[in-house]
Amino acid sequence: MLNKIIYLLILGFAFFDCQASTINFDELQPFSNYSAVPESFGSTPEVSVFYQTLNSDGTVESSNVLLWNAGYADLNTAAFANANGRLLNITLTAVNPNNYVTLSSFEVGGYLQTSRDASDLRIVDGNDITNILIDYAPLGNPFTVPGDVAYIFEPNITASSIGIILGTSWNLGINNITFSTTPVPLPAAFWFFGSALASLGVFKKGRSFKKSV
Repeated sequence: MLNKIIYLLILGFAFFDCQASTINFDELQPFSNYSAVPESFGSTPEVSVFYQTLNSDGTVESSNVLLWNAGYADLNTAAFANANGRLLNITLTAVNPNNYVTLSSFEVGGYLQTSRDASDLRIVDGNDITNILIDYAPLGNPFTVPGDVAYIFEPNITASSIGIILGTSWNLGINNITFSTTPVPLPAAFWFFGSALASLGVFKKGRSFKKSV
């Protein structure tokens, strides 16, 4: 019985709370163009989400981003920075310090079904946006965002807090941000201890079986 309990505990730690969630701004329809995304929209009990518009130097211009109905590539709805020449910033942070956030994917499209250059498009540490985790427009080389079919980014990156930065044009819109949470990896000692206990349980069960024959 002991070995079963240990294995269940190990499996519980390994797969706890891996269910994916999606921030889909379509859920906010109907709304007027230029409406602000509601504060914390898309947050779950495990992940807090907040929105900002940043200046090009990374300072906060405002604590919101705006919404638009159809017009950004083939997206039904898109969020964008609240002023042209600014940066959209969406940050996802694990509520539980023992959890990580995994950013699986998101979609970006150009306004008026026109390809647009993203001069700044990166995934950053949500606790320190100067810490770049993925840079899709390195060394000032813009990433061309299509205007016909939204581009699906699949960073599949994990951290305690993750930020998506997109700009510097409000002609760039984002939607369908998929994420999940996973536990902080446990020390190797835990796995060794758990395996040892489980093995001990199996050994005892084997001995017990022999005695009953």
